[in-house]
Amino acid sequence: MALTGIVPDYNLLLLAVGTAGLGHAAFHPPAFSTVTSASATSRGRSMSIFTSGGNVGSFLGPFLAGVIVTTMGREGLLLLLPTGLATAALLFRVIPHKERDTLPKTGSIPANKQLLALLICITAFRSITIQSSSTFLPLFLVSKGNSLLLATSITSFWLAVGVVGQLAGGFLSDRIGERPVIVVSLIAGAIVFYGFLVVEGSFSLLLLMVSATLLYASWSVIVVMSCEAAPSHVGTVTGLMLGFSVGVGGLASTVLGALADMIGLASAFTIMSVFALVGGLLALLLPSKVRRP
Repeated sequence: MALTGIVPDYNLLLLAVGTAGLGHAAFHPPAFSTVTSASATSRGRSMSIFTSGGNVGSFLGPFLAGVIVTTMGREGLLLLLPTGLATAALLFRVIPHKERDTLPKTGSIPANKQLLALLICITAFRSITIQSSSTFLPLFLVSKGNSLLLATSITSFWLAVGVVGQLAGGFLSDRIGERPVIVVSLIAGAIVFYGFLVVEGSFSLLLLMVSATLLYASWSVIVVMSCEAAPSHVGTVTGLMLGFSVGVGGLASTVLGALADMIGLASAFTIMSVFALVGGLLALLLPSKVRRP
């Protein structure tokens, strides 16, 4: 990513961005696996802290990149290089090189395929709501008479509030269980988000922020539950959940964007809230407790 500011050719730019994407994708499965193995008794809390770090980076990244490019030009992106190298060196030093040899042997525990399939469906419905909403929220706010600057600021704040919800969901799951957090997160989040669509004034913005807290609360809990469903394949399962979430959400944004052109943004946003509601109803089928190795 640091080289994207100085590459002289468009093809090289694509190569740099594509390679960075591969690195980003390769990081997450072993990272999820490491977090899971290092926190046997408080997985919800630990996973929520880890995933919230990623959300903070997603929230701050575009802003910091904009500041760097505005003040220093594209060459200023080279500042990303020492940051990335220092982080890699820290991880290499902190994480044991032979960590796999010290982990509990869980190869005899088969994966719960039915539970994984259900979690994938819930993830799909949740991701459709969140990614489509964050994509089109600025346009929706502008259509309500807000300036573009205010609309993008509100959207950024919505994403930031989601980090708080994600942390809260992880901590609560360790206390009351995973299924209640997922169910309440999606059903209540869908209802509150719909309330934002039909209510006017400042109260609608309050409902929007509450919806972010609720909708984001389920993600780290879903990841933990998927790890417990396939304890021998944590890296594979978490990679699947993350990739499926991003992929389905991105495809759905395209479809819902075309739909919004036909029926209007307000109607499209109503449909987005329905997806979260369906995900919450599916979560009622989750087991109250998953066997932990």
